[in-house]
Amino acid sequence: MPLTIQFDAARRRIESAADGPVTHAEIVAHLDRERADGVLGLPEFVDATRATAVFSADEVRRLLERLRTLRRNGEIGPAAVLVADDLSYGMLRMLEILTDGVCDVRPFRDRAAAESWLASKAGSPV
Repeated sequence: MPLTIQFDAARRRIESAADGPVTHAEIVAHLDRERADGVLGLPEFVDATRATAVFSADEVRRLLERLRTLRRNGEIGPAAVLVADDLSYGMLRMLEILTDGVCDVRPFRDRAAAESWLASKAGSPV
């Protein structure tokens, strides 16, 4: 699986990494694993600089519905996603706009900006 999850106890957050093509199904599986592990409500930093989004705009909308379902069952922590390509940035920006009021997901190209945003969001769930 191109998405890995690691708990950073010192920062009390999730550190994830994505590598290679990332599909809608892999993102859903990632979210389900976080829910099963009881960490879905924690802030998450995703290093996706070695990944590429390979999902459609329709799949972004389906992902939004999945996030709404998860939100009804509990808190979803903010996620800062560091990306390296225009396609991934655009798809995640679309998700960011659509998830307003559901959860905080934001793409970044700069690690320091992502870390700063995530620190500002930690402890203030949607």
